[in-house]
Amino acid sequence: MLFIRYILLLFLLSSTVTAKMYWVFFEEDLSRPAAKLTEKAWDRLETRGSITARGNRAVSHSHLEQLKQSGIQIRTVSRFLNAASAEIIDRDQLRQIMQFPFVKSIEPVATRIVRRPLPPEGERLSKRSDLTYGESLAQNQMLDIPAIHKLGYDGSGVTIAVFDSGFDMEHPAFDQMHISDYYDFIEQDRDVNGRDTLYEHGTMVLSVLGAYYPGELIGPAYGATYLLARTEETSTETRVEEHYWLAAVEWADSLGADIISSSLLYFDFDGTKEDYSLRALDGNTTIVTRAANIAAERGILVVNAIGNEGPGDMSLWAPADSPNILSVGAIYENGDITNFSGRGPTYDGRIKPDVVAMGSSLVVASGTNHFSGGTGTSFATPLIAGLAAQLLDARPGLSPNSVISLFHQNGDRSESPNNTYGFGIPKLISLFEDARYLDVTHCAIFPNPSAGREITILLSDPVASFSKEVSLYDIRGRFIAQLESSVESSFSLQVTLPGNETLANQLYIISLEAYGKRYSAKVVYIKT
Repeated sequence: MLFIRYILLLFLLSSTVTAKMYWVFFEEDLSRPAAKLTEKAWDRLETRGSITARGNRAVSHSHLEQLKQSGIQIRTVSRFLNAASAEIIDRDQLRQIMQFPFVKSIEPVATRIVRRPLPPEGERLSKRSDLTYGESLAQNQMLDIPAIHKLGYDGSGVTIAVFDSGFDMEHPAFDQMHISDYYDFIEQDRDVNGRDTLYEHGTMVLSVLGAYYPGELIGPAYGATYLLARTEETSTETRVEEHYWLAAVEWADSLGADIISSSLLYFDFDGTKEDYSLRALDGNTTIVTRAANIAAERGILVVNAIGNEGPGDMSLWAPADSPNILSVGAIYENGDITNFSGRGPTYDGRIKPDVVAMGSSLVVASGTNHFSGGTGTSFATPLIAGLAAQLLDARPGLSPNSVISLFHQNGDRSESPNNTYGFGIPKLISLFEDARYLDVTHCAIFPNPSAGREITILLSDPVASFSKEVSLYDIRGRFIAQLESSVESSFSLQVTLPGNETLANQLYIISLEAYGKRYSAKVVYIKT
């Protein structure tokens, strides 16, 4: 360790050091205090995450104080990464930091500024009142959202954090929205509201997700509770914005967010040497991707745009490369991929995007009391986040990985996914229809039909109340096998079926016992 620290110090000091931002990563310290989380956050962690997930402890106060007393200015503190970003003014400070025994490593943060034009405002759409959804019907209908609304699922009970450039909360499309909290991570204050062009993108994204303005625009999750975070500075593009995104994830986690919807991406910094390389798109390198991975461990589903840099291969941007999030591409109303939608694969060869949704000429809230057309993966993303919120409304025990699996298995291209469409348009309506009967059957199974050995059983009661002894029977009730099972989350078990030599192409019954009662569900096995 000392040798590595010495080499790192030589490398950093060999470069010209001027005042700039660095990540300072700390050695693990088990004496760190527990993080301050709301009761809802702990409930989500125990229900859909893991109580051993990273981020349960705050960063050591002693470490931070020693840095501050050395004259080092701290910008951001991350319990997820057990790190702090700090402004380093010269080589002496770098040398001083590396001499602290609790410092594990240091990583520079790029801060070059590049001006980018704001997206043009879309064409004004004519006002219609003959349909409940108005002209927003098409974008919702592609995902069966109106039918799911009719079944009674609108995201109620689900908390969604939205990260963007700010929001015009005076727009009437948000009059019915329940906002639990908000924070501006750029200005460091509790004001994300504004009506100028800087806030236009966030306003449009939020409206696609949760607006309620009958006759014009209705979002999938209009019944959800919202946390709003301003993390994007629209006039600049710097890696320091990753700090804001990371801080917002930890903030949302502490307040009990179930879903994060983000239409923000990080990769290109105007061709400077600080740009990320394609190697960084491996699902575990960039700051935002690492933050998304930890959020998933903690039971938060992250839904993120794949980006508008298509159509070339590997045209996705972080954190869309994460294996633990739903990355979203954009299609036209006719189902064809848009030319701009980002493509996979990731650097390590995984398929991306995960799914696609309508991302061209959507109805969005914009301006003062206006509605217009929005185009981009930015607007396909909140549709998928809203559908995921409806799913958690119906099946609150689903872990992030279970939700992702269901989106994959129920995509219209699930049999032949690719790096253009991913697994396609998710068609989840049957999951909501089944959910109405959970009170009777007490469990559900996916994938179903199953062609593999691994399946997940979703329970309406906590796993802790079950014996975890899972039995397999044929349709006549004859015992076939005792199945191996393991806990996936507080409300789900992963079960391993016998191999092809035992099972045939037919219907089987899986049964569990708890408190003297038997819970069962049917599964169709397809031999491969």
